[in-house]
Amino acid sequence: MEFFQFFKNVETTRKVSKSYWFKVAERLYKESGEIPDPLQIRAAIIIDALGIPSGPYSALEISKARNKLNIEKDRIIAKYLTNKAGVLIGKKGAVSLDFRDLYPEGLPEELKKVLSPEALSIIDAEYKHAKVAKRKFEKTRNIFEVDLPIHYFRLPGGIDLFMKGYMHNPGWHKKHQKFLKTINTNAKVIAIEGSTSIPYGESLNFYWNPQITKGVPIIIGHYDLLMHQAVEAGFSGLFTEIDARDISKIQMDVTPFYDPSSNLPPNIPLLVFPKLPNDFFVKYFEYLQREHPNLTKIVESPKKLKKLLITQSTTQEKRSLLRRLKGFFYKGKLYIYHPYITKKGKTSLEPTFLELGQKLFSDALAAIKLHLIAKLMADGHIEKGPIVDYEGAFHLSSKSFFLKYPQYAMLVVLRTINELMAGRVENLEGIKKVFQNPNW
Repeated sequence: MEFFQFFKNVETTRKVSKSYWFKVAERLYKESGEIPDPLQIRAAIIIDALGIPSGPYSALEISKARNKLNIEKDRIIAKYLTNKAGVLIGKKGAVSLDFRDLYPEGLPEELKKVLSPEALSIIDAEYKHAKVAKRKFEKTRNIFEVDLPIHYFRLPGGIDLFMKGYMHNPGWHKKHQKFLKTINTNAKVIAIEGSTSIPYGESLNFYWNPQITKGVPIIIGHYDLLMHQAVEAGFSGLFTEIDARDISKIQMDVTPFYDPSSNLPPNIPLLVFPKLPNDFFVKYFEYLQREHPNLTKIVESPKKLKKLLITQSTTQEKRSLLRRLKGFFYKGKLYIYHPYITKKGKTSLEPTFLELGQKLFSDALAAIKLHLIAKLMADGHIEKGPIVDYEGAFHLSSKSFFLKYPQYAMLVVLRTINELMAGRVENLEGIKKVFQNPNW
């Protein structure tokens, strides 16, 4: 497909400075203006009410045995993992947070001594995975064969989170299922990307019971197998659906279009931007102008808002996400990065303050949900242990940024309130009413 033209092989990597993410956040802060607007204030209030951090956070946990903080353990994990900014893949690539890139030969011994046996087993499995992938796939450019990155986060309360890039394709799953089984055995929560074509919250049931998917546009042979194989391998924790995109009633980002004149197979549609009425963009702009003037100073008009939404849509439109997709092959792995957009319409591999659209809404809300799952563990409501999160590799870079800065993630969710409410209204008229009078 045409949008894979950006993928290329790279041979070099280098570690980035410790201040890398701070500088990204600093640029966003400058763009947001000195005086917070209503939506920024709402984002801060909601994050505080949820009891999750707003920005850079400590993962300090309390020792059950001694009922005191494990300061030394947290210091070592922060020193070797969570305080590392990552590795730049290629001279003009983007940053990987994969611990296998930070430490190609394996983790430092001091770090291995303080990690839990469950977390360490997942890490060991992925190092073995990397060796197999390098041997088998280093020279391939087939996205349905290569391994994908895994990012580690240590969330507040000392909760281990592993975000594993996934290719929802039966062939890819079959090639990598051995290692996925090992990862899943030691998880306490497995978070899975839902299907956008059915209401939010129903995907797990469809994946677990493939026989009920007749007539439902869900690809079988990947997430359904992942779930069943995890249980067969010994997983006894909780599954959760992590993706809140819902186009079962309203399509505001992408719609399938079957074009007989295209060079795609008959059953594969073109992904196009929906034919939305002009007043949709007018109402949306008015909402942002009222609640988020710091953004509309840049966006300026409903016409420019529409253009910006198209460039950030998961379509094959000119200048859309898929057309601007950036990907790099390195040592048998594929790194796919979210192509943000600048004021001048250029592609950036870092957030720019113009984050909009369904895909970034999904990633921002998923990051918040992962923080909330960790809080349930830290507060003793569900069993504590590793969270393993699976979502298409395209989501990994942006979701990782939002995990670092939850308050900015909430701001993006509130900007895209139309996507947040897509499953709670019946039609587009309902969304227009949400723009006019949100029920905060």
